[in-house]
This record gives sequence, C-alpha cells and structure tokens, in this order.
Amino acid sequence: MRPPFSIATVSLGSNIHHDLPTKLRVASQLGYDAIEIFIPDFEAFVREVSVGHHSDVVSPSDVNYATTFRDLNTLCARAIGQLCAQLGLGISCFQPLRDFENFTGASSSSTTLPGRLLVALERAEEQIRLMPIMGADLLLVCSNFLPYNPVATGSTTWGQYRDDQVVALTELGKVAARYNVRIGYEPLAWGTVVNRWEQVWDVVEKVNMENVGVILDSFNSLGKQWADPSMPDGRVPIPESILQENLSLLSRTIPISKIFFYQIADAARPDSPIPSYPTFPARMAWSRRTRLFPEEDDGYLPVRMFTQTLVDMGYTGVWSLEVFNASLEDKNPHTVVEHGHRGIVGLMRLWTATGGQVNEVGSSGRPVAREVDGQLTPSASPPAKRQAMEEDVLPKVMI
Repeated sequence: MRPPFSIATVSLGSNIHHDLPTKLRVASQLGYDAIEIFIPDFEAFVREVSVGHHSDVVSPSDVNYATTFRDLNTLCARAIGQLCAQLGLGISCFQPLRDFENFTGASSSSTTLPGRLLVALERAEEQIRLMPIMGADLLLVCSNFLPYNPVATGSTTWGQYRDDQVVALTELGKVAARYNVRIGYEPLAWGTVVNRWEQVWDVVEKVNMENVGVILDSFNSLGKQWADPSMPDGRVPIPESILQENLSLLSRTIPISKIFFYQIADAARPDSPIPSYPTFPARMAWSRRTRLFPEEDDGYLPVRMFTQTLVDMGYTGVWSLEVFNASLEDKNPHTVVEHGHRGIVGLMRLWTATGGQVNEVGSSGRPVAREVDGQLTPSASPPAKRQAMEEDVLPKVMI
C-alpha cells in the first residue's frame, strides 16, 4: 500500500479567491486521501460563515444559535470535520501554530513560567480545542523568523535557547495531550535560530513525550542545507557529498516513530540572486513565490533523494504537499483544480520514482493515477471528468 497522499489547503489557491469547502471537494474528487487544514483558510471560512456564506455546509439556524465567536469557531470546526468525513478525506494536519518560540527564562525557574509563554499556551489551546471537533490530531508548530537573533547577539546561547524551547514544547505537549492531539515541530529554512532538522530533534528528544515529534519538509530542509537563492547558481557552496552524509546522519538519528509527518515541495531556481533584507530574508521570499510540486520540470532541489531516505528508513506515514507560489493568487476558479491535479500527478511520479507501484492505493482505498501516453493522469480526473468536476464543484468566485 502506498502512503496516504495529502495536500495543504493553501496549496490549492489563496483564500482571497478560493474558499475552503471548494478546496476540500476538489481534493476529494482528485483522489487525495487527506487534507492539511491551513489555519488562515479555516479562519477565512469562519468569517464567510459569519456573514451568511456556506449555508450548504453550516445551517443558518445553527449560526444564529452561536452567541460568541468561540461558539462560531466550534460550529465551523464541526462543519468542516463533517464535510471531510462525507468526502472521504482525513485531516492530516492543522497548521501552522506560529510564534511559539523565544521564551527567555522558561528553563531557569522550576516554579513559574514566563508570562509570554503562558499567553502563547492559552492562544495555542484555542486552536487545539478545535482539533478533536473537526477530527484532526496533529498540530504543526513551526520555527520562526525573529526580529533579532538572540544567540548571534550574545543574549543567550544555543543551549539555553534550546532548553527554554524544551520547556515550552513540554507544556504545549501537556495541553495537547488533554485533547488527544500530537505536536509536530518543524524547522523553517529561514528560521532565525531554529532552521535545521538537527536542532528540532535536539529539542524533541529532550522533551521526550509520546505526543511530541518531528515534522520534516523537503523544501525547508533542502532549502537551508543544499540551496541558497541568494547565490548566483542557487546553491550552498558545498560538495554534493555533504548532503548525502547529512541524510545518512538523519537516517541514523531520528527514530522513525518520531517522524510524525512529511511535507513535500520542490522549488524553481531563481533567475537571478534574490536579495536578503533584515525583515525579509531571501529564503522566505523564495519560498512564498516559487515553490513547485514534486517532479515538475523547473524544480531543482534533490527532493527524490530526500524522499528516498525516508522510504529507506521505513517511513510509511502521510506524504503531504505544501506549496506556496504566486500562481495560487490567480482568481480564476479553475486554479484549485489545476493545482490539485499537478500535485496528485507529482506525488504519484515521486512514489513510483522511489519504488512504489502506480496501482497501489492509499488509506482512502481510491486509486489516483493511471498511465496515459506516457503521462501519469489521475484516474479520478481524465479530461471529461475534470470538466464535469469543475462545473459541479467550483462555485462562483465570491466578490
């Protein structure tokens, strides 16, 4: 059996033009097994419901009984969970929880937690409490781009920073456990302090909780350790053997049971070096505008090598697409189908390139691809079916 295939809702189109129920319906039609719910997409859905949209998903009479914003969030989480269940989609992840980092002094007191951490935990619990209601059990916590680097400036050491983060994630893990939720910690390529898998594992290993693990992302790992969009050739100036050694180290270091989730994206090589600014680093700009689905012609990251490492380690969990690209801002209603189609084709190509079989199915039991004239085409959407799906699923774009 192949791994479950998933896609982040953000990778199907901007929520400015494309609503969450449409993305869920398209993902199901294309044969995805699961979906990552992007928190800003969910928040946009709640706003839309509050002004009368999506009456086919949330009953207007139920909306009238929601007397607080908290009630409305709960109602919408339940509605999204029910829609996913009707569509045969699992919810692979709820993401991202940002700004959960840099809690100076958290590890230096055995009796009290810093006020900033207490506020952050309260904010996080508001997201976590929605997850069992909608049927999600994994919360992605990412590292962050900070206004300054406390380690580089000498305000603290990596050891102290790490220990503060261990305390913070331990407390978050305790909150999550009350809701039967897992916490996945992910390094972003442009994270100010935490930007490599080794650092994330250093924290997670010391947290040592069953429900706290690592999230690996091909773009963020390779985009930090192998690629550099500020360089003329888009590469970190290191021998190829360094990446191979690092992936070998990864395979020997993190127990497979602690890799909770695998996100996949490639990226285009910049036409010219991307400048880096104190408030907007090059890797962040590159990430937000030029990510690609795996196995696409313009991609240049060694995503296949990274993925093969996880396959060889015995990872059998979800493969989930997380692509940001300027094309997602297109208001054309066909944007959702086009990106979803590219994504499912990319996943199947990557699966077969790493030893899988085209006819294997995932957790949903639905086949997603077939070979047509040398090209992988999702069986759920050959041209005639795609046109019918677009007419049936895609609503008018809301103005």
